[in-house]
Amino acid sequence: MKKLKKAIVFFLTLFVLILFMGPFLILIINTFKPTAAFIKTPFALPTKFMLDNYSLAIKRMNFWVAMINTVIITVNTVLINMVIGSMTGYLFARKKWKINSIIFGMFLAFMVAPFQVYMIPMVQIYAGTFGLSNNLFLVIYIAVGLNLPFAVFLYKGFTEGIPTQLDEAARIDGCSFGLTYLRIVLPLLKPIIVTVTVFVALGVWNDYLMSSLFLTKSQDKTLAIAIKTFLTNHSAEYSPMMAGLLLGILPIIAFYLFGQKYIIEGVVAGSVKG
Repeated sequence: MKKLKKAIVFFLTLFVLILFMGPFLILIINTFKPTAAFIKTPFALPTKFMLDNYSLAIKRMNFWVAMINTVIITVNTVLINMVIGSMTGYLFARKKWKINSIIFGMFLAFMVAPFQVYMIPMVQIYAGTFGLSNNLFLVIYIAVGLNLPFAVFLYKGFTEGIPTQLDEAARIDGCSFGLTYLRIVLPLLKPIIVTVTVFVALGVWNDYLMSSLFLTKSQDKTLAIAIKTFLTNHSAEYSPMMAGLLLGILPIIAFYLFGQKYIIEGVVAGSVKG
């Protein structure tokens, strides 16, 4: 009976693995084929491995400029989100003021509302009234605002799991509220910091909708927008586009694999008491 259960679990796991990894493997295979071969036999192995699609993708996408823009937006968003989110979560966890409960409830409400609800007013205000189109700092500012409620939610829950006795001991030693956060609490937030960083970085790196609303010039485009260069009204160059997609997602996949061991721990700890 135990062997049967193990066999069932094994085959179910294998099925799920194929289900999720299949499209990614097909993507990789077709980066080495011309577009005509992809359209004709998308699931077949290439008869001859060619790297022309990668060189074409780098050239047509203005890849390195788009990569730098994406890195600037992602890194700055993650850093600002980490600083403000962790400080706010610590404040909410330790100061049980009524106003904090109200503000935290507003953060939760913002998490429910999708970006599409208020994207038109944002475009009219920032791009229209203030003329801030093609500004990376504007995209960073908006990305921080969109991801901050989720970050505060997790930071608050995780901080509530840290014993308050540590804060009391720090105050006895003469630490202020801010120094207690910096010297005592912040080092203990490493798991949740990595968790939030991974989630925020994934979302910002792969974002298309928000960036496409504010970044229209070629020198300001991110990788998600630059991919569209292979799509026109009358044709699509699928193989170079898939090569560009693969080049664009490899850095964030590596980053995700680096921080994956902290994700489950951080999410569980951050949501149980949040």
